[in-house]
Amino acid sequence: MELFSINNLIKKAVENINQIKESGRLVVGIPQHGIIPDELFHAGGIFPLHLTLGGRAEQEIGDEYLSPTTCPFGRATIGCFDEKNELYSKIDYLLTGTFCNGVQNIGNYAKYFDLPVIKFITPHTTSNSAFTFFLDEILKLKVEIEKITGKKISKNEISKSIKLYNKVRKLLRELNLYRINIPSKIQGLELFYLVHKVFLLGPEIVIPELEQILSDIKDRDPIEKKARIFLTGSGICLEDNFYELIENECNGLIVGDDLWSGYDFYRVDIEENGDPIECMAKKYLLYNMCGRMIPDPRINYIFNIYRECKAQGIIYHILKYCDSYSGLKYEFKKSLDKKQIPVLELERDFAESNIGQFKTRIEAFLEMIQ
Repeated sequence: MELFSINNLIKKAVENINQIKESGRLVVGIPQHGIIPDELFHAGGIFPLHLTLGGRAEQEIGDEYLSPTTCPFGRATIGCFDEKNELYSKIDYLLTGTFCNGVQNIGNYAKYFDLPVIKFITPHTTSNSAFTFFLDEILKLKVEIEKITGKKISKNEISKSIKLYNKVRKLLRELNLYRINIPSKIQGLELFYLVHKVFLLGPEIVIPELEQILSDIKDRDPIEKKARIFLTGSGICLEDNFYELIENECNGLIVGDDLWSGYDFYRVDIEENGDPIECMAKKYLLYNMCGRMIPDPRINYIFNIYRECKAQGIIYHILKYCDSYSGLKYEFKKSLDKKQIPVLELERDFAESNIGQFKTRIEAFLEMIQ
């Protein structure tokens, strides 16, 4: 397996999207971090491409559209559209809505790039009324997909897609066990990379690779003598080198996380018994770990996951002006302090000018907890 080559992964993703479009299928770009039923698009014959690229150059281009005091992910995504990114330029539709301010900004500027928008409204709570509303949004989305493709989506097709995505989630969970065990046999960076392969290539392509890794991983050398870190907060984009900074440059090991770009994607399966649309609604609204939800669900589960991972400290990563994670950070950190868990808070964007400062702080934190 060729690890961690972002350029090669993007090249493969472009080739895959080209083949998808040559077969007559459409591509929808999804900037929302989770809470969107990929399975429904898959069942409807539309490829769900997660928009997960983000780097310094794209962020600077996005600054021409949005204030620097807005979400770096939103600015970087708009920057990708502006520079006609080879992957994003192949999108036929853009799914936006009320996930967060960054996603709303992306949707607001879609018209400048001739991108038709599909709106999807996401509640911020898990109350009964919120669930009813969310279920109705999924049903509306199903109707919209059928209108676009001219083909009805059967419950049987949805169930098949659910089983496919459940399979990839199960394989990722099995790999995750080799990360949380002592000694670990897989880096957080590798799991992060594999999740992004699913986002960009789809489960059909990635499942055989995951199966091969699982068959070989027992023969790997153990990863020892590294501080064990739990990573929480804003997700990490593919072109952001934050994992490399922690694991390769600072000699840490990310043994657990709750990110949309990581564990949150594969933590919970969709129930396969019952109405498939209702089961999708339960998984994506009731069991997501995103800080946008009220109250912040991480406070209830993070201690158990932290202990399961046998972590020694938490890095709380916040993208500047990320409304999902910056607003409730005081309450969240207070809950960690009560448990006497060491926490390093890092608030940043995709600029590279302050990398040296962050490296110094991370190295000092790892030395303290090890």
